[in-house]
Amino acid sequence: MKNNQKHNRAVIRRVPLATIVKAKNGDNTAFEKILRHYQGYMLKLSQFELYDASGTVYTCFDEELYQELQFKLVKAILDRFELR
Repeated sequence: MKNNQKHNRAVIRRVPLATIVKAKNGDNTAFEKILRHYQGYMLKLSQFELYDASGTVYTCFDEELYQELQFKLVKAILDRFELR
């Protein structure tokens, strides 16, 4: 096996620290970038399944939960994120 072969590794994309610092300082564009970064994850968390009487599965979306997740992310950046 060659050393230069690619291995199955997950690519982790992170929000740049500079973007977080800008958001912490109140930059709305930075907040939008962060929310867009986590949008797919929050949308997935906001889905749930419903079953009807015949057992058919319906995937539904909870808009209130999605908005709550966005709010908590913004609040965590403003309140908890500390720069040292």
